[in-house]
This record gives sequence, C-alpha cells and structure tokens, in this order.
Amino acid sequence: MDPAPVMRRILRWYHIAAITIGGIIGIGFATTSGQVLAIAGPGGTLIAFSVNGFVAICVMEGICEMIVLWPISNAMIEFVRAFVDEDLAIVVGIAYWYSWACTMTALVIGAAGLLSYWNISTGLLNVVFFGCIFVIFLINCSGILLFGTIELVGGIFKLLLITIIFITMICVNNGAGPGPSIGSAFFNDGIKNNPNVAGSQFLAVIIAIPIATFSYTGVEIVTVTAFEAARPKELRWPAKNIAYFTLIFYVLNIGGFIANIEWFNQNLPQFFSQPLVSLQTPNLGHTVWFPQTGLRSSAAPIIATLQVGMKTLPAVLAGLLMYSGLSAANASLYVASRTLYGLTRDLAYDDERFLVRMAAKLNVISPGTRVPLWSLLFSVLAFSSWLPFIKTHSGYTQADLQNTFESIGSTGCLLVWASQCLAFIRYNKWLWMHKEKLQGEHLQQFQRWPQQGFSSWASALQPGPAYVGLISCLVIVFILNTASLWNGQDLKSKALTVFLGPGLLLTIFLALKIVNKRGWVVLDDRWEKLHSTLSNLDGLVNPDIQTQSGSNPPTPTGLINPDVQTRSGSNPPTPSTNNIAEGEK
Repeated sequence: MDPAPVMRRILRWYHIAAITIGGIIGIGFATTSGQVLAIAGPGGTLIAFSVNGFVAICVMEGICEMIVLWPISNAMIEFVRAFVDEDLAIVVGIAYWYSWACTMTALVIGAAGLLSYWNISTGLLNVVFFGCIFVIFLINCSGILLFGTIELVGGIFKLLLITIIFITMICVNNGAGPGPSIGSAFFNDGIKNNPNVAGSQFLAVIIAIPIATFSYTGVEIVTVTAFEAARPKELRWPAKNIAYFTLIFYVLNIGGFIANIEWFNQNLPQFFSQPLVSLQTPNLGHTVWFPQTGLRSSAAPIIATLQVGMKTLPAVLAGLLMYSGLSAANASLYVASRTLYGLTRDLAYDDERFLVRMAAKLNVISPGTRVPLWSLLFSVLAFSSWLPFIKTHSGYTQADLQNTFESIGSTGCLLVWASQCLAFIRYNKWLWMHKEKLQGEHLQQFQRWPQQGFSSWASALQPGPAYVGLISCLVIVFILNTASLWNGQDLKSKALTVFLGPGLLLTIFLALKIVNKRGWVVLDDRWEKLHSTLSNLDGLVNPDIQTQSGSNPPTPTGLINPDVQTRSGSNPPTPSTNNIAEGEK
C-alpha cells in the first residue's frame, strides 16, 4: 500500500514571516484604530495599542522558545497537552480554530465593506463577499508553495502599503494638499471619553483595550507554519521578532492617524451602533476643524485624506486596504484549516463511533496539493456561508457583524495566548525541578540556569514575561471585556461577544473532564517522567515530511537522545500513526 500523503516542509523564514505579517496586518489597524479613537481619544488609543503590544510580546517570548525547540504540527495544542492538561489542549484547539474562522469572516466583511466608498449596492456587496471567499478557498487549496509565494508577495506589498500610509500621514499633518497644517493640535487632546459609550476617561481606556486586541491576533501564527517549515532554524527570526515589529508598526502608523483625525470626527466607526460623541459636547479638547459628515469611508487613513480635500489618493487607499484585508483573510483560513487538521489528525476512519468517523475526514490530505482539503472547506462554511442572510433578515449592520466576529475572534485568541503562557510556566517549573539532570549534548539546550543563548530576547527574565502574559490575557477577557456592558446599552450584542466564547469553551472542558475522568498533568519529581515528556515532544518533530524537491530533509538534531529509554524500560512512545497523518510519527 502506498503511504498516505503528508504535508511538505518547504517554507523558509521569509515565507513564515510573510504569512505571519499577512495574518496580522489586515484592515483592523485602519478601522479598529478609528473605533478606539472615537471612544478614548488619542491618548487612550495609544495606551490601548501599547498595552496589547506589550502583552503580545510577553506571550511570544515563551512561545518562541518552545516552537524553536519543537517545530511540530499542532504546536500550541501539544504544548498544553504535554505540560498542562490533555482535555484543556482539545479546548485550546477548538478555541484557536473558531477564533481564526471568525477572524477570516470579519476580515472579508470589512474588505467587502470598503467597496461602500464607491456606493456599491447591498446585493452586489453580497456577491463580492462570496466571490472573495471562493478565491481565498481556491488559493488555500492550491498547495503550500503557491500559497507561501502569494503571501510572500502580499507581505512585501503590505510593508509598502504601511510605508505609503505612514508617509501620507506625515504629509497630511504638514499641510499637503488643500488642507491646513495640523501639527499636534489633535494629538494634544490626550485621553478622552465618548459619554455614549463610557462614563469616564478611565472606563474609556478599559473598553478600548479589548477592542484593540483584534489588531494583534496573529503574532502566534508562526507556530502554525512550524510543521511546513523547511528546518527548525527557519522559525527563529520570525518567532523572535514578530511581536516587536507589530508593536512598532502600530505605534508609528496609529500615531499618524490620531495626529490627523479629531477624536470626535463624525465619520469614525461606531461601537455596536452606539452614537459618536456630539460636536456640541463640552470639553472636546479643541475647536472643531473638520465638521464634515457623510464621508465615503470610516477607515482612518481614508478619512484623513478625504477631509483635507484629496481627490485620488483616498480611492487608491481604499483599494489597497481592501487587498490587505483579503490577504489577511487568506492567511486566516490557512491557520484555521491547519488547526482543525491538527485537532483531528489522530482520529481513525474505522472508529465505531459515527461522529468520530465523520470528524476523521477533516484530517484528509489531498494527494496532489498536500493540503487538508476538508478542513479548509469546513472552516469556510462554518461561518461565512450564512452571514449575508443574517445581515439581511436580522437588521444587523455590516459594522455590527464585523464588531461581533472581531470580538469573538479576539476573545478566543486571548484564551489561547493564556494557555501558552501557562504551558511555558509549567514547562519552566518542571525543568527547574530537574535542572541538575540537564547535562550533556542533547539536554544542555534545556538548561536555563545559567542561560545558554535561548532564541527569545527576554529569556533571562522568564518566567516573569509568561506570568505577565497569562494574567494580562485573563484580565482582558474576564474583566476588561465586560466594561462595555456597564452602560446598559445594546446588551444583547455585547453579551454575545463577551460570554459566548468563554461559556462554550468552559462547557466543552467540563464535558471532557466528566467523560474522560483525567486530571491535570502532574509535574512529577521523578526525572524519568519529565524525560519521557520531552522525548514524546521530540518524537513529534517529523523528519519524514517531503521537501519541495520530494526528498527528505536532514534529520534535525535530537532534542532528547533517542536511545534513552523511559522509566518503564521501553522506548519513548511515538504519536498515533493515523492513516492520514502517518508522517507525523
């Protein structure tokens, strides 16, 4: 019998960086920033995006170290399974899948919504919506080499786009075009609050922080590309630097937005249809410069150019931002499908349970393109196929739908981030318990006392960053995320976005605990147990996946000596050799 098809290891560091940038930079920085600005003013906007950037850096510091050591499929699930809890690992996989399926949907809605600049009808918008989904699906079905190349070109294009936007904001601020020189007049307003959303400046910042999170989701995508990376070292640069790059990018570009757009601009996007602050409200901060209403877009860079009278550039920016959103949606589908594949890869077709047999189809790899075809299709149909009908018959606006899916996606991603921080904390603690044993060629790389040149910038500070990341993620999800409910307005939609994801995940987790009757992973004081866990993770680093040329890449250096036996005297167990995922032994 011919071996089952498996995925190819062909991605280089620049492919991985481009895919990650493609997933991070969509249209969120142009639309979400305007929404935050309208709630918390320029000072609150900078605080919200800076806080989220700091949290993302803390999360990635731990992820970076583990993914470089173990470039494995389904990495974030496996880390939780190895160091925290097997049932929680399943919940993390589900959360990560629906987060990116929701994110893809939100991005396509936003990208299609940019067509409103040209006064496109609702019916045509729906056609464009389905057309974009279809094209994204086809690109993902084409194979990882073509997908990676498209994302590489798209990543370069996005770097050019943000450069163009940054330069444009500088020019606008200094009086380019028919408009006046703005300088720091708008920026000096500092922290403000829209009384229709938040009753105080402090509360405005609290509400703004969870909204800004959406723009940072994706910094962890490097873990999803790990199993298709040509070699482990290709992950090092993207994993180490992507969170820092994202923070710098947002501070610079959003600084340009808030320097050129008044926080009370009447064209900024609303938060769940709650009114923008009135121009008659006292203490706005400065005299109104641009009272225009009815501009053809709510995206920040387009508003900044339209309000000063530029003619051609706003249309160009609308087209470029639409492409950026669709490119990010393309990367989002990639992440969702790979997560779903990893979540189901050990399910067998001949299982006696019908639902398990059906779910096992999601780990089918296409023989020709080597992509998880059914996982791609399911991820597309799960949310995107019925959205236009919800919009038509429920009275939801395009902005309401986008807000809902962005919030659900962000909440799920934050919970996944928290799980990775917890996994790293327990991994670090377990190593500390047996640090005297971490000697020799294969074990020295785990030695953290003293540091031995780990792949992250702040490794010497660990587990401090991991604790900060864990606590911050949980505070944002369970405390800050509820602040938008405190004014009592539009409770139905807000409660859906705040409680649906965590409630569903908690229900699944409790059900798994009841059915499986499994406890948490015990950080055993016996060295053999830790050694076995590290060996099992090493076994998931598969050297048998084909490279672009069809040959096998060199076997990576063993993280654990493969000849060392486990406590029971047998060789370390290898993962299940599913008929589809045979290459992942």
